[in-house]
Amino acid sequence: MVATTKPTSFVLPDLVSHCTFPLIYHPNGDAIAQQSVDWLDSNCPDLSPKGRRALRGLQAGELTAFCYNTTTSERLRVVSDFMNYLFHLDNISDGMMTRETDVLSDVVMNALWFSERYMPTTAPSKEQPADELNPGKLARDFWARCIVDAGPGAQARFKETLELFFEAVNIQAKARDAGVIPDLESYIDVRRDTSGCKPCWALIEYALDIDLPDFVVEHPIIEELNRWTNDLVTWSNDIFSYNVEQSRGDTHNMIVILMNYHGHTLQSAVDYVGNLCAQSIAGFIRDREQLPSWGPEIDPMVEQYVDGLQNWIVGPLTRTSLFRVSPLAFHKQLARPILLNSTLLHKRTVASSVSNRPASQTLEHAATNIKEEVGNSASDLAKIIAGSNIRDDPLVPEGSTSFVIQNTLRLWMSAHPIGLARHNQNHSFQSGLPYMGASAVTVYLAHSAGMAASGLDTTLDPGVALTLLDQALNVQVTYGAVMLSFLGALHWGMEFAGYGGHKGYRRLCLGAAPVLFAWPTLAVQPMIALVWQWLGFTALWYADARVTALGWISEIARDCLFIRAGASIIGSLAGTSYYGPVAGHGFLSRDLDYLREERKKLLPQRSGYIPGDVEVAPAGESVDHYVRIHHKQHDQPQKIETASEE
Repeated sequence: MVATTKPTSFVLPDLVSHCTFPLIYHPNGDAIAQQSVDWLDSNCPDLSPKGRRALRGLQAGELTAFCYNTTTSERLRVVSDFMNYLFHLDNISDGMMTRETDVLSDVVMNALWFSERYMPTTAPSKEQPADELNPGKLARDFWARCIVDAGPGAQARFKETLELFFEAVNIQAKARDAGVIPDLESYIDVRRDTSGCKPCWALIEYALDIDLPDFVVEHPIIEELNRWTNDLVTWSNDIFSYNVEQSRGDTHNMIVILMNYHGHTLQSAVDYVGNLCAQSIAGFIRDREQLPSWGPEIDPMVEQYVDGLQNWIVGPLTRTSLFRVSPLAFHKQLARPILLNSTLLHKRTVASSVSNRPASQTLEHAATNIKEEVGNSASDLAKIIAGSNIRDDPLVPEGSTSFVIQNTLRLWMSAHPIGLARHNQNHSFQSGLPYMGASAVTVYLAHSAGMAASGLDTTLDPGVALTLLDQALNVQVTYGAVMLSFLGALHWGMEFAGYGGHKGYRRLCLGAAPVLFAWPTLAVQPMIALVWQWLGFTALWYADARVTALGWISEIARDCLFIRAGASIIGSLAGTSYYGPVAGHGFLSRDLDYLREERKKLLPQRSGYIPGDVEVAPAGESVDHYVRIHHKQHDQPQKIETASEE
């Protein structure tokens, strides 16, 4: 029997060769880094000597100089102070209990919201001491310098994302208090906030002296670029910090979770996380190539911002001494042994890793959970119907409900291209083919009706030709109403999916307007309905062009669809007026009624109700029926004359 031993080392994955971005260091980076760490050191009187050595060993100022390498020295100093402060917060919060993280959050956010002076809260369970705690003083110091130059949008995003950081830290503390290891999906959601990267993205705007509009920041492509960068920084940090974290029993690390819940060995878990880092870089490069344009005023700011994210990808890989002091030859074992902590063998036996309870404790609770799952699935469905960018998150487990729904609908969309991809104009062309075909049939039948009415075509009855033309026009009008309704409904899908942020009743009204406009056109003459639908398509095209620039909808290839729909309507109107039997096809219904009345006079009535007194008489030998039914009063004079002649 072979004895199983715990691993004492692992092979580092190659994280650098995938990153081909240029590495640039701020010209004044070293001096600013020294000033910044001195600032934090001098303002933390309670730090132990070990803590002070650790503070300087973090090299947060040097990381800042790599990531914000084009800013001024003054702004670099503010950002560097925050980076040192953030690393300090992360270290002191790692050992905190839930109550302590609440207090830390309240103190720091108080300093951000009331930057001029300390205003302690007195709300129940939120009381703050009369004398401000040291973390609040430090936050107030750098924030008071930052808001002098920061734009309002960047300020709001910084405060919002830093609050998300504290909420995630609180969730992490609860899990630590309960002694449980979170599942992978829960960990990913929380870790993307505990990384502290999101406030740093807001400081990119501050460092570059720009303030991006909300509709740009909320655009799916920008959000994806933010996520890819966050993931690279976070997952690479999980690899570099694993040794320290496992030695103190910290389970808030993806490597630990992969080993406990997904059957990975230490090495395979490290390789898995390393592969995620490579995927993050590839995803960032791919999505950057798909950046939309917001005009000459905004595009340069977006380019600068994305360059800042790119610096955040390459910068953290240089922070660790493994790369800056003595570059490690990858695929060699670490010289330092890794002592595995027995707490990593904890098994998850409950549905909730925080509350330590089953997922559904009562029938009512189960019903609520089912509703939430249905709502989440509906949200996934709405996002795909809306045509929003469908991106694979390599961290979503393949067995999850959202994964199954999204991939099923991806297969459906690949078989039914309806103009959802901006880069593929053929999809838009295919979606307009039936409508163009209906227009061509209308023009052909108008030509046939004109020939029949003029006597040039003796093979087609004029009444039949006009009837076919009328039906073709009604088909085109109905199909046009369906197209208008569908194009409007896309806005509802965008709103349900939260594409570009939720816009509320404005986007819902924009989506409902084409429906309310299109279907009443079925009640009017077909030619008039086509004119109104042409106006509807034109108005919707103009509205879509406006809101696309605002980031409300994706830039799917619908311009060609609008052009083809408008051209088809004009073709039907022109062809029917030119080839049709009458000038101005609005008289078509009157002509049809006239022809139908004349036909009734020429053809015998074979069915229906005959009022008054009737009688049955022999039909005679010259007709194809045996009896005829007629009114008595109509045939009475004829009978008298026949009798007198006899």
